[in-house]
Amino acid sequence: MTANAEFPFAPACADEHCITCGDQGLPLRIVALEGSGLALCRDEAAPGEPGTTVDVQLVGDVAPGDLVLVHAGVALVRLAGAAA
Repeated sequence: MTANAEFPFAPACADEHCITCGDQGLPLRIVALEGSGLALCRDEAAPGEPGTTVDVQLVGDVAPGDLVLVHAGVALVRLAGAAA
């Protein structure tokens, strides 16, 4: 692990995972809107896995079929050109 020059007191990222929670960003497909800023999403790379509820409030208007990048249960961005 290398030091962060701007914030020397903070550890630097050593790999592709979040140093805080160990999670990573995953592209998930929105299956259904659940209301209150939540959506049921599925990982297309793991079709046998159950869906997961994701907070989609940060990405604005979404619809079933949209692909979003999810980290720690929150959609951070809608992936362009990825609608079903």
